[in-house]
Amino acid sequence: MKKALILLVILGLLLIPNVLAKQGHMKLLAVKETENGYEGGIADLYLEIKPGSGRVFLETFPLTRTDTQMSTRFAKAIACDIIEKDCDDTDFFYTITADSAIIAGPSAGASIAVLTVAMLDDLKLNEDYAITGTINSGGLIGPVGGLKAKVEAAKKAGLKKAFIPAGEMIVRVDNSTVSLENLSKELGIGIIEASTLSEAVKEFTGKEIKQKFKAIEISEEYKSTMKSLAKNLCDRSNKLRAETRSLDFSLNVTSIRENAQNLTGKGKEAFEKSVFYSSASYCFGANVEYSTLLVLSKNLSKDDAVKEAERLKKDINDFHNKMEGIGKKTITDLEAYIVIKERLEEAYDSAEQALEILNRTNKTERAARTLAYADERINSAHSWATFMGKNGKVFNLNKDVLKKSCQNKISEADERQQYVELYFPGTLDSIKKSIGNANEELEKGNYELCLSTASRAKADVDIILSVFGVDNSQYKNIVERKLEIVKNNIARESAKGIFPILGYSYYEYANSLKDSDLFSALLYSEYALELGNLDIYFRESNGKKKSIDIDGKLLGALLIGVLIGFAAASLAINKTKTGKVRKGRKR
Repeated sequence: MKKALILLVILGLLLIPNVLAKQGHMKLLAVKETENGYEGGIADLYLEIKPGSGRVFLETFPLTRTDTQMSTRFAKAIACDIIEKDCDDTDFFYTITADSAIIAGPSAGASIAVLTVAMLDDLKLNEDYAITGTINSGGLIGPVGGLKAKVEAAKKAGLKKAFIPAGEMIVRVDNSTVSLENLSKELGIGIIEASTLSEAVKEFTGKEIKQKFKAIEISEEYKSTMKSLAKNLCDRSNKLRAETRSLDFSLNVTSIRENAQNLTGKGKEAFEKSVFYSSASYCFGANVEYSTLLVLSKNLSKDDAVKEAERLKKDINDFHNKMEGIGKKTITDLEAYIVIKERLEEAYDSAEQALEILNRTNKTERAARTLAYADERINSAHSWATFMGKNGKVFNLNKDVLKKSCQNKISEADERQQYVELYFPGTLDSIKKSIGNANEELEKGNYELCLSTASRAKADVDIILSVFGVDNSQYKNIVERKLEIVKNNIARESAKGIFPILGYSYYEYANSLKDSDLFSALLYSEYALELGNLDIYFRESNGKKKSIDIDGKLLGALLIGVLIGFAAASLAINKTKTGKVRKGRKR
């Protein structure tokens, strides 16, 4: 009887995942590579979710032309994040089937994210619709290639609407441009732009993802710390300015002085507007110029310059060793550590560069700027160290977890780079180098720097996608759209009790640049987007046991499982009894 009860329980528990499993499907817009170029195609995307441990599985039949694994994992993470769903207790089984090999990769991200949200929230999808686009941090739907071919395939498959990334109504095909708006009228299919995952989900399901926030709630700790950081750097500007005012130089330093004064003025103006990161950036630039003047005024001998470079390297190593002994518990700790490490690495490289110049040319004036830059980078790192140890939500940030996040980010960047290379070959050498740098940091165990470097490489790929084939007049609209999404993303993070200091700093800086330097604004808005929700790579670690909510469906599934198990156990017991009776009769 005891064995029967154990069997009953085991069978019941084993059957629960199958009872709770849910399946969903949607059409996937894709392209396939042929002898005549890229042709549109339709694939089927399936998702089955079951109770589990947060695993993600992907099968493709046949194999896709590009890797889609990392896009799938990232899209799932973004989908869970956007609806604030803890997916650690769910397994995801994705399947992509097509008649022939397709190019999926990052362009399948939006579809995967929409289907995932629908499945998790029990929403019915309109299967007469399809969408193509990358999925990015904050739920931004990003540009993809082959849109004309995909729309034509959607029409051929009988779909009523095709959703594309915002800003892609005009696309480049070969050496000419094509209006998708005109193509929509010509083919008789709706072509609609979608900026975010939230917009797409509403179109496909009719349900709007409710936002629990209205505006960015700037962390008071961030505000006061960044204000103090900016004040320190700008006070240093004024001090250095006073020190260099009466110095005499054998060289013409007029341009250096003018640039320093111009940056000091911008730093002061930004500070008065409470745009503290921008203020700190301007004042740092001014400090490099003033420090360069100080070094030049000393007329250092080669030996003195070498000693200065060696001193800086020692200071960097001492500071680095000190930082290694400080634990990281929050996303703020992680991001501050990243900034500090980046500045120390830059300072060390500059000191090494100064030594190289001195050994090769014997001209101390050429080494002056690199020595000044190294010195100011160290000073900046000390300022950013004030962000360490602030209050915030605690996460598991041990070496193994950081290593995994770094590997995932490299894979995401590499997958995007390979995808873009299919459409724009030979354009991504600098990004390949950045991905290589991230891999070097991974091998050295510098997982935080690896994560940051890979994140920026991925952002750089997305920038190329965003502007390729787009007229310069549209750049302002692209920047404004990205900044709005970044703003919502930061608001969402702050509502969760996480304030992304890097994401917000870059958002603020991009805002300050959008009227004077559009491309830099685009660059920093993309960095803000990519580094704005690093928490999706880490699990909370608050010391509390995770509670299990048993709803009606789970309870019903449990009862069904137990009943089936009971029936199976009863059947087994009856068979055993019958066998014993028969054996008894034979005797």
